[in-house]
Amino acid sequence: MKVILFVIDTLRADHLGCYGYHRETSPNIDRLAKEGVLFENAYPSDVPTQPSFTSMFTGQRGIITGIVSHSRTENLSESVPYLTEILAQNGVTTAAVSTLYMMRRWFARGFKYYMNPVAGVRRRLQQVDAEEINSMALPWIREHKNEDFFLFVHYWDPHGIYYPPEPYRRLFYQGDETDPENRSLDVLKSQPVWPFTKRHLDAMKENITDIEYVIAQYDGEIRYADDNFAKLTGLLEELGIYDETALILTSDHGESLGEHHFYFDHCDVYEPTVHVPLIVKYPEGPSRGRRVKDLVQSTLSIAPTVLNLFGLEVPKSMEGRDLVKIAEGEIGGYDEIYVNQGLWTAKRAIRVGKWKLIKTLDKSFWETPETELYDLEADPDENENLAEDEPSVVDELELRMYRWLRRRLGKRIDPLELIVREGLPVYGYVRRAAEQAGLIEMYEEWRMRVDRAEER
Repeated sequence: MKVILFVIDTLRADHLGCYGYHRETSPNIDRLAKEGVLFENAYPSDVPTQPSFTSMFTGQRGIITGIVSHSRTENLSESVPYLTEILAQNGVTTAAVSTLYMMRRWFARGFKYYMNPVAGVRRRLQQVDAEEINSMALPWIREHKNEDFFLFVHYWDPHGIYYPPEPYRRLFYQGDETDPENRSLDVLKSQPVWPFTKRHLDAMKENITDIEYVIAQYDGEIRYADDNFAKLTGLLEELGIYDETALILTSDHGESLGEHHFYFDHCDVYEPTVHVPLIVKYPEGPSRGRRVKDLVQSTLSIAPTVLNLFGLEVPKSMEGRDLVKIAEGEIGGYDEIYVNQGLWTAKRAIRVGKWKLIKTLDKSFWETPETELYDLEADPDENENLAEDEPSVVDELELRMYRWLRRRLGKRIDPLELIVREGLPVYGYVRRAAEQAGLIEMYEEWRMRVDRAEER
């Protein structure tokens, strides 16, 4: 058995053709969807990067492992069962082509081969290019084509800074990105996070005024990643191992592109950030192009799915469900799913059927309500907060969330609450950016307004 876990960082589901996007960003991923199983409603248990990938490799939620943010006070216990350690202990060759190890050391656990094309260059941790990842992944596949292996391939391209190679920059945009009459970024420029976000925009091009240009660059990054993904699958076909290789394609989280006044990052638990692609192709799979509507917790389900593909026992601590069994109808999806955000804001969402409830513990820089309720069937863009109109639904979902937390935590303190007490890491990020941009007075004024509001 050969299994490749292919993660394209910061990839929102609704910007792929196979999820209904109008631009041709993903012809090769769309092909994979036609040959495998596409999960229409996949959500990570935790966002953003570090808690999401920790969940992916442990099969456990952040409230259990304690990893819910990017705080240096968090540390994954060595006693937590880890996917790649289990595989390696059972004779499976394990390999990764990723930069994650530079974030936290536990991301290298259990890998016999860990390849990082920008090792030692920390500023490129999130700016490594797909071609650089392929430069190590493809030769490794050639060398190990006759072995059972698990390979983790991690592209970062859609992550900010959105700066695809030259041929992709005008692929989806023909206008004037610096038109002074364009006011589409004015809301962003009034926010305390502007000094932080401005650095990313200026790295793309100075004086950008058009949000559509920025979105087009994000889409260009997706198409660039998709073209490089085709080189990997093409090699599998060339070597004659494509049909015998299981491929799992997903993302750790999505990206906000202006929705709810969140710009060009992954700061919340609205659908653009937490609805991720999930496609699984496996040997002797079901009919081509099957689409599964069940709710699934993507990150929780990857480790048990991979272990089952290799015929290995799944530790009881891994709470996810086997995606292959869901695809084949042997088991159902999830009745309810939960997603935590603990870096830019502190939020928790529950989705049950068409309903989605969001509870905010710390709204950080954005004026979002403490309680939000959305009917995702009638309002997929989450524009109409029904919390006041549907108090009985809010009560029911709040009770479910409370009971779920108490069952999972017992007497332990909620790690998300601990992060709030400690102070969200984002406050430090934005303050440093404001200092470097000479806009610290703007930041301090905002802090004073928040403090006064909290005192009232």
